[in-house]
Amino acid sequence: MESSNPSPADQAQNERATSFLERARLRRRLTYLRRRRELLLRELGGRVVESHRQGHDDPGLAAMLSELDALDDERSKLERGLAEHQELAVLREPGITTCPQCSTIHSSDANFCPGCGTKRTRRRPARKPAAA
Repeated sequence: MESSNPSPADQAQNERATSFLERARLRRRLTYLRRRRELLLRELGGRVVESHRQGHDDPGLAAMLSELDALDDERSKLERGLAEHQELAVLREPGITTCPQCSTIHSSDANFCPGCGTKRTRRRPARKPAAA
């Protein structure tokens, strides 16, 4: 027996969420879908590169593409329901750096070293002196 509970995307599509709690719940779901999409795109890219490198087709790529398509459908429904459409989906891709104190490898967007706790200093490009 099928449940009569609609998905969060269908709820947002059919009627605009008016309560604060409902909108917050839908925004959390939307944030999750955006993050899941980013991870899925990274994994998909890695599998395509690996498949090309090894010279054979990966049968799991079609399943990943269909999952990505379903995820994009739900994400777009939620964005329309919440009136939060983004023209450009920006993928967050931090780099990797090392701590100058203990040489622990960590993400470039980290504020502190996970190894020793040293506060990370952000280097700013040197300014060119103004011509007099």
